[in-house]
Amino acid sequence: MLAKAGIEQRLNEVRRRINQAAERSKRDPSTIRLLAVSKNQPVSSLEEAYRAGQRVFAENRVQEWLEKAPNLPNDCQWHLVGRLQTNKVKYLDDKIAMIHSLDRLPLLEALNIQGERRSIVWTTLVQVNIARDPAKAGLMPEEVADFLSSVGDFPFVRIQGLMTIGALEASMTETQGFFRQLRELRDTLQSRKWPGADLDELSMGMSQDFELAIEEGATLVRVGRQIFGDRE
Repeated sequence: MLAKAGIEQRLNEVRRRINQAAERSKRDPSTIRLLAVSKNQPVSSLEEAYRAGQRVFAENRVQEWLEKAPNLPNDCQWHLVGRLQTNKVKYLDDKIAMIHSLDRLPLLEALNIQGERRSIVWTTLVQVNIARDPAKAGLMPEEVADFLSSVGDFPFVRIQGLMTIGALEASMTETQGFFRQLRELRDTLQSRKWPGADLDELSMGMSQDFELAIEEGATLVRVGRQIFGDRE
């Protein structure tokens, strides 16, 4: 990617690479959504991305979303992709399209309580630590089935799929293997009926590996640095 390229040029390059990865894996590019991860970016950068046609943004922290969302047009879609503390759930509202980091029962309970109070059914993904990386959050793969079994008791939370983050020290080959394992786990789980859950979405892949994720079935890719550049 050109170091001095503007956000529009960077976005177009990322979209081109998404299309190429989809073609290589014989997938329809329209089934893959690009999330512009705007962590630590100023509102002006998000506005530039918006002018370039980007409508789906992702934040890691609730506070950043609260600060930025009012400054962007109402047709923006917002995703939360960072670890969500239970005491922050009360600050969310129906402008959050998807929470990617559902990783524990207390968070499921907190979301359900706030959803009932406010008549919101949260759309979520279960975060899976597929690489078993001690530096990452998420359920272990063998824990996911039991977690899904409990979701039917929480009617204000809807699970739409799985999310993972690649291991910090993994090679690209290892990372692609982790993405494949998540897809295979999803495919196995999808063969069963889970009240409160449809496992159609796979959120995996970031700036350094989103093409590998697409080749392994990602429907949501989370790209920040390749769009916005490094935060100065």
